[in-house]
Amino acid sequence: MDVTPWNYPFVLKLWKPDVLFVESAWMGRWNSWRYKIASYPDHPKRSNARLARVVEAARDAHIPAVFWNREDGAHFHRFVDSARHFDRIYTVDENTIPRYRDVVSDQVPVEVLMFAAQPAIHFPRSTELVRRASFVGSYDRHIHPRRRSWQDMIFEAAVTIGLTVYDRNSSRRPDKYRYPDRPWIKVRKAIRHERTAEVYRSHVVNINVNTVDQSATAFSRRLVEILACGGFAVTNPTPAAVRLFGDFCRVLDSGEEARALFERLAREGLSHAEREQTRAAADHVQRNHTWRHRLEQVAGACG
Repeated sequence: MDVTPWNYPFVLKLWKPDVLFVESAWMGRWNSWRYKIASYPDHPKRSNARLARVVEAARDAHIPAVFWNREDGAHFHRFVDSARHFDRIYTVDENTIPRYRDVVSDQVPVEVLMFAAQPAIHFPRSTELVRRASFVGSYDRHIHPRRRSWQDMIFEAAVTIGLTVYDRNSSRRPDKYRYPDRPWIKVRKAIRHERTAEVYRSHVVNINVNTVDQSATAFSRRLVEILACGGFAVTNPTPAAVRLFGDFCRVLDSGEEARALFERLAREGLSHAEREQTRAAADHVQRNHTWRHRLEQVAGACG
């Protein structure tokens, strides 16, 4: 059940969850947590005071309170002040654990909880492949310059196959969120998360770019979801991508490599070996990287 700043007294008292699980959301469902979890130093009226009251109510009800920062690596400072209120902290990036240890009590466990796929949405299914590349996500001209550099390189390499992007920021007006204007790039509006599986299953190749590129545990949620769908994924090289999924996707090292791959896929489609790779990838994710696995990890730790 979703906990909001308004319903939490009833949820905690009447439903009595085993765990209060809060993630580093920017808005939350129905926008109910917008400006109430992340830190906004320039806007003092935007605070986590309501969140702190929810955690305190959970503690009074003897319900373990868990915080998961899925934005770590890139946005540690935006969420650490909220995380410090909780009984247990999880992060996607193992590199941030020492940073948490510097600011939270030694009594608060801090562990890694990686991204995962939801099998009810992201699962393999045979479908006719469009010989075109896809990318589902955002493009930012003002932040994450390393990610943008990789995006620009791979997007330019897609000139021979064509690229359809589903712009997560299509509802935001500033130009700093706009994709490069290229004749081979077709930009579509944001789609619901449930529909991303259709995109991953139907395109011959799906592009992933990891924002955090120096971590052995942090990777884009997009990557594991593409693989869960039996989609063919290409990604920038990061320790996590290579360590966890290097056998199941194509890790690109250069624009020349990307261009050669896209040219072949546009001309010939997936090879037999690549089709076998996507089947093995979906099986690997189902056996190791679903939300059942992650929830079992949390439940085991919370008793």
